[in-house]
Amino acid sequence: MEKMGRGWRTALLAVALAIALAACGKQQETATVKPVQVRLVVPKQVEADASIPLKAVVTQGKEKVNDADEVMFEIWRDGEEKNSQMLKAHNGKNGIYTAKMQIKRAGTYTVQVHVTARNMHVMPKTKIAVK
Repeated sequence: MEKMGRGWRTALLAVALAIALAACGKQQETATVKPVQVRLVVPKQVEADASIPLKAVVTQGKEKVNDADEVMFEIWRDGEEKNSQMLKAHNGKNGIYTAKMQIKRAGTYTVQVHVTARNMHVMPKTKIAVK
């Protein structure tokens, strides 16, 4: 009877150890996933009615992300966020996504890029002055 008790204890200890090792492996795997990063490249100042180039450079670690699920540029005049305009970006490869637009009215505008890639969503923004 005592021998069976030790066998069960050994089996339970082995199962607990296997579960603990599996959990540690998952934590290490998750910790090594690098976040998607986006560098938004937009001119700081432009003339009204000029063609404005918008560019987002998407990376994950040192890798260029060419397989983003969605990249959209959102633009609005300061104080008029409810009237924002969305532009779908073109994938130019090498992790570069682009669009062009024109703004007719002078003022300060916010440009925000919405990038969904590899189960992450990144939304950096910057300002642009239109003269």
